[in-house]
Amino acid sequence: MRKMGFSRTLLALALTLTLSAAAAAVRQETVWPGWVAPPPRKNKTPFAPRPFGGDNIFKGEAEKWLAEAIVRLGAGSLGRIKDERVSEYVSQLGRHLAEYSTAPQTTYEFVVIDDSEANAMSTGGGHVYVNLGMLREVQSEDELAGIIAHEMGHDAFRHAPKTVTRQLFWMKGIRKVKTSADVEKALDALFAEYEKKPLAAFGENLLSFSRFDELEADRAAFYNSYKAGYNPHALAAVLKRMEREAKKELGEEYGNYQFLTFLFGTHPPTSQRSAAFSWESNFVKMPKKEESYKSAAFEAMKARVAKL
Repeated sequence: MRKMGFSRTLLALALTLTLSAAAAAVRQETVWPGWVAPPPRKNKTPFAPRPFGGDNIFKGEAEKWLAEAIVRLGAGSLGRIKDERVSEYVSQLGRHLAEYSTAPQTTYEFVVIDDSEANAMSTGGGHVYVNLGMLREVQSEDELAGIIAHEMGHDAFRHAPKTVTRQLFWMKGIRKVKTSADVEKALDALFAEYEKKPLAAFGENLLSFSRFDELEADRAAFYNSYKAGYNPHALAAVLKRMEREAKKELGEEYGNYQFLTFLFGTHPPTSQRSAAFSWESNFVKMPKKEESYKSAAFEAMKARVAKL
């Protein structure tokens, strides 16, 4: 796992980065040949989370302005992959998940970024980004579905605009934006303020807002992937595997890394997230942990990704 520079750390903080295009529109009508969605589950899920209001100045069109401003700010690191077939597959899987998400009325756009880091993110406004490195990391369509559903959970709960709303008030006293130019100007001012006050980012992490957001997105992903026919265990599985890989890569430094992540990280410890998944599994009829949906389209996608 690569270490992020300070500016990217701020971007991650502002966007509640998970686990980020100059975003050209994905052709929504394209269907990956041979892809078949798993049978959806019709079991009742009374404990599935529901989006709720909150302190957010980026409502309606302003949320789109924010997402576009974030893309412009990160344009140098958000280059889209050239393999349209891989992008089409991810978009098709995302559209299927959207039907069973907590915000099915949202028009989503799914973009695959040419970045080797195993990561994904949402900028709000229905924009979901998956790194090429994440496509290399996942081992089943269930795992990829869990990752995408997690980012859709961030979007549904408006985590990015709520986070930026809070930070703009704390750091700059900004409580209103009227135009897209206002949004871009406000973000520039926010980033400049963080550059002048680097300890503010650590303070934000210590207050754990982003960790609560991650757990909320995990819950949304659990029920979304479950209803869409996938195994909710898969998201916990890929998180645990990535942690094992980090431990192997860091060696003796892993203990310090884990301690610092606990204190200053934007994500809860993997053990806490796994425990939360286990708790939710008490309320639905779960498939076996090792069970996964066999998808020829997923294997075809992986073969293409291996050549990129």
